[in-house]
Amino acid sequence: MVSVLSFRCLWRSLLFWGMVLWVLSFFVSVSVGSQDKIFYFGVAVPVFLLLVSGDGKGMPWVIYGVLVLLFLLSVPVFWSGDADYLNLVSRYLRYFFLTSCVFLAPFLLRGHLERLCQSMLWAIIAGAAVAALLQWLKFALVVDFELTSHGVGGVGGIGVNPNVTGAAMGVAFLVSLHVAASLDQGWLRAFCFFFCLLFLSSMSLALARTAFVALFMVLLIQKLPVRQFFVYYLLFFLCCVLLLAASWAVYGLEAVLEYTDRLLAGRVSIWSQLLKDVSGHWWFGLGLQRELEFYTPGLSRPYMTAHNIYLQTLRNGGVFALAALVSLMILIIKNIDSSKGSEPWRSVFIFGLIYALVDAYYYPVSDPNSNWLFLWLPAGYLLMAGIQKNGSREDTFDKGMADKV
Repeated sequence: MVSVLSFRCLWRSLLFWGMVLWVLSFFVSVSVGSQDKIFYFGVAVPVFLLLVSGDGKGMPWVIYGVLVLLFLLSVPVFWSGDADYLNLVSRYLRYFFLTSCVFLAPFLLRGHLERLCQSMLWAIIAGAAVAALLQWLKFALVVDFELTSHGVGGVGGIGVNPNVTGAAMGVAFLVSLHVAASLDQGWLRAFCFFFCLLFLSSMSLALARTAFVALFMVLLIQKLPVRQFFVYYLLFFLCCVLLLAASWAVYGLEAVLEYTDRLLAGRVSIWSQLLKDVSGHWWFGLGLQRELEFYTPGLSRPYMTAHNIYLQTLRNGGVFALAALVSLMILIIKNIDSSKGSEPWRSVFIFGLIYALVDAYYYPVSDPNSNWLFLWLPAGYLLMAGIQKNGSREDTFDKGMADKV
């Protein structure tokens, strides 16, 4: 009995620091591959061993609901037409487990949830500060202050795409802003506000337009909550629809789509091709093939993703998978923690929901990737924090058995 408890405490400790290190690695890892390895060994392995040892008892129904919906999102792999069928199926079953780990980890660390929250927030700020400074050094020493139309990405794993850099820095800005507002020490608060400016400058270097729009929307929603100002948001939406209809009537549909395509950097071309691809396969999609290519005029190479998590899901799994994704989002939103302490994570999650409409690169069930920083990571924490705050299920965790990590 004692050995089992010691075993659990050891792996809980490894899981705690594995989560913190993984969050930090989003910004400072030398490559995406090294970041993935941190998740495999620092998060996935401890989660598996804790579940095997029986630490998953008393799991709330909400977490079970999330796992079921994630599995349904993995189901389209079974009707994929890929030649290497068995390898593809095993790969997506692995993806299902890895994605589930982001939701299981906060539950397994529920006795240390508040400490985990603070550690991850500071890991984001520290990692983003280092990444932003490296990005500025790259701008000065490597590209010789030359800013191209694509922007300057970061260094290492965060630099695979300037859009990824911009999104990560948008997350860091929101976290730093909320942390600064919660601090009492003046000098530490000043440092956090300075970091906010640093992160904004990093987003500017990356020319992260989508991240800036998502950031603006989050700040607007915080200032003018949707529930209190719903009528105004509805009126704004109707004005946009009327403006679009008027432009269609004056300039024609083709001209409007062409202008919108340029404004969204080829997204309309991608989405129109996606809808053509899925035509005739609306209910179950085309399956989870290894590669998805969307050709856009003016580009020498095709886009590999739909740049929209919902349309990507529709193409791969049809209405079946899209309904599972929408249900997952609704389940998360209805059960997240609404307390002031979780405000940074709510801001990050809202940022992710907006960003995912135009620049999310990956299918919802996948290997660890940049989308997880602003979607599944905050969602997993907010769900567990909401469960603890609401007392929706008695916490069976024996605090007397929980040693300090």
